[in-house]
Amino acid sequence: MQKSLYKAGCTLAGMLMLTMSITACGSGNSAENNGAAATAGSGNAAAPAAKAPVKISYLTFRVGTHASAKMEEEQIKQFNAKYGNEVEVVVEEIPSDAAYVDKIKILAASGDVPDVVMGKDGINDVLIKGNLATPFNDYLDKDAEWKAAIGEDALASNTRDGKIWSISDQKQNIGYFYNKEMFEKAGIKPAETWDEFMSNNEKLKAAGFVPLALMTGENAWTSNLILAAMIGTNGENGKTFMNTLHPTDFNTPEMIQALNMMKELLEKYTTKDALGAGYANAANAFSQGKAAMIANGPWMIGDFSDPTKSSEGFDAKVGVAAYPNNSLISTYEVGYMIGAKTPETRDAAEKFIKFKTGLEGQTLALEYGNVMPVSSEVQPSDALKEKYPIMVESITVAQKTQLHYRTLDSIVYPNVTDAWKNLYPKLAAGRATAEEIAKELTEIAAKNK
Repeated sequence: MQKSLYKAGCTLAGMLMLTMSITACGSGNSAENNGAAATAGSGNAAAPAAKAPVKISYLTFRVGTHASAKMEEEQIKQFNAKYGNEVEVVVEEIPSDAAYVDKIKILAASGDVPDVVMGKDGINDVLIKGNLATPFNDYLDKDAEWKAAIGEDALASNTRDGKIWSISDQKQNIGYFYNKEMFEKAGIKPAETWDEFMSNNEKLKAAGFVPLALMTGENAWTSNLILAAMIGTNGENGKTFMNTLHPTDFNTPEMIQALNMMKELLEKYTTKDALGAGYANAANAFSQGKAAMIANGPWMIGDFSDPTKSSEGFDAKVGVAAYPNNSLISTYEVGYMIGAKTPETRDAAEKFIKFKTGLEGQTLALEYGNVMPVSSEVQPSDALKEKYPIMVESITVAQKTQLHYRTLDSIVYPNVTDAWKNLYPKLAAGRATAEEIAKELTEIAAKNK
């Protein structure tokens, strides 16, 4: 459904301009008298026409029950209140992350992308290669305040060959959430090593619990967070791999070892619907107390006290932990890109993106979506700390970790991201070994050369 979130409502203001002297019916009125008559309201003067707001198109998957829906709604609402007389954001709601990615790729194939695009899951690569995006360098060079609000590290994460193609709207510090009641009954604590992590899974299962909320559908998000942690903590080579943009060789000991561990998790320690499941399935499994752990970021925190998603009092049962080896996924979201084609719509798109990613937008994202800001100037309010104490716990956990690496989605080619939904079922069912999956991934990545 496409709808405009703003109706223009400008108030015309200005002075009546003096009209040219008119001699009618042989009148001998002077120019001065004619001017006075015009000023008195003769109706011969015309006020300048109001300039209509520039319309920009924006597709969003942050709708409905999405964890960031409230954040998105509030950001757009406040942008409209502040800039609605200049820019009209025409929003199209997309029902899921996966549907959004698919639609943008289809639009990109025809060269007709929205004016503002979220570059997630390889969309940034598609737009850059298709010459469908405008870099932000000129805009940022003219706005030191906005540039500082984003920060050098966040800008560098989305820079290629000196061009800044997207603006990050959040820093992703991702560990995993766990059910403290289940952990207590199983007699375990968050694992410090991967051997202990696997042992915890066995103890949870023995205590009658499903250990993990995994998924292999869509982009295999919750599963691939754990896979990334397994690779990123496996020596210097594993860390280097998980911090390398567009890796082409997956035939590494670190990848193969991690895939073998993931095979065991999918076979023995997750829900029955994990193979083929989407994010909603995995999130529901954890929030409804059907699984003891889920790998995910702080934006999920609001779900734990939402009565439509979790049972009453569930938020008090949730703890947050780093991955083994005192490590954490730490990366910047790809963020927003300009897909607009005309100078006018590009400027309007930039204004919208600047609002969302500047200090004001980051504050709204933190308060309404539990999203980690990219600027250290943005801090959680006392009200947020009181409402979501686990948010403070998440920040503390992030500050204590020493080993950091990125998500697979942020480093691999788009076609590699697309492949997981087909490869994981083969791995779990024994139709392909870890070595064969690694070889397939390498072949898929090679298609981008």
